[in-house]
This record gives sequence, structure tokens and C-alpha cells, in this order.
Amino acid sequence: MNPLKEARREKGLSQFESAKGIGISYSMLVKMENGSKSPSKKTMWKTARFYGKTVDELFFTDFVH
Repeated sequence: MNPLKEARREKGLSQFESAKGIGISYSMLVKMENGSKSPSKKTMWKTARFYGKTVDELFFTDFVH
């Protein structure tokens, strides 16, 4: 499963609630979760901070052991 979806579900939040909490649009979050859009560095940091995860955990899982 996508790490972004996992992090959101761990918090028990809808996509709308997460997008609002991160400070991005709902459509951007959906695109990030389905892999059709890569976020900016700023959005990566905001997302990681919101979920209490690292940028690597959420966006670069191929490199996390």
C-alpha cells in the first residue's frame, strides 16, 4: 500500500481532512496518494510533519530499510 494512504489511515482521517490539515487541496492529496503527481519539497515537508513521519518514509520508501 502507498505510505501516504497508510499514514492517513493510521490517523483515521479522510482525504479531505488530511488535505485540510496539511494545507493542500483535496485534489493534490488524491494525486499524491495515487502517484500521478509529485509534490514540491515544501509539500513533502508539510505532509511529513502533519503525519509525524519522515519525508523518506512517505516519499522515498525504496531507500528506507
